Amino acid sequence: MTLIELMLGMVVLVVAIGATMGAIGSFTTLEESNRETSMAHFAARRALERMSDLPFEDVFAAYNEDPSDDPAGVVGTGPAFAVTGLDPQEGDADGLEGRILLPIPPAGPLVLEESLNAPAFGLPLDLNADGVLDGDNRAGDYAALPVRVRVEWRGTSGNRFIELQTLLRGS
Repeated sequence: MTLIELMLGMVVLVVAIGATMGAIGSFTTLEESNRETSMAHFAARRALERMSDLPFEDVFAAYNEDPSDDPAGVVGTGPAFAVTGLDPQEGDADGLEGRILLPIPPAGPLVLEESLNAPAFGLPLDLNADGVLDGDNRAGDYAALPVRVRVEWRGTSGNRFIELQTLLRGS
């Protein structure tokens, strides 16, 4: 072999090793990202299950921002929750990764209004099933409650989030 052929073979070998190492690094990052996403989905599903364990008429009060309206005998957790194994995003005000989102007006009292324009929650919607959409507070007589559970975290590939949405119905 000539020296040129040997050098060319070395270059090909170095490129192949570099590509293999890059693929291994990408696979490791993807595997960690999938693990984080799985943990976030599990935590969001658990939050929904905890909500369904409560008496249906107590869910809104137990998970809204106001601890003073928590039902007697029900320990309201409020809307925020921690997710073990995930780190909060930088600058997160409460330092918790999970949040229960309820359809309340963005600026104003903690009320549940059927006529609220909130397409992300499927509103407007007849929440008390009386056949009429009105602007009254339905926090005390709802028959359906749209809920979103959002988990935001700082992951190996940057800031990430997942969100689950459901419509809880009373029996």
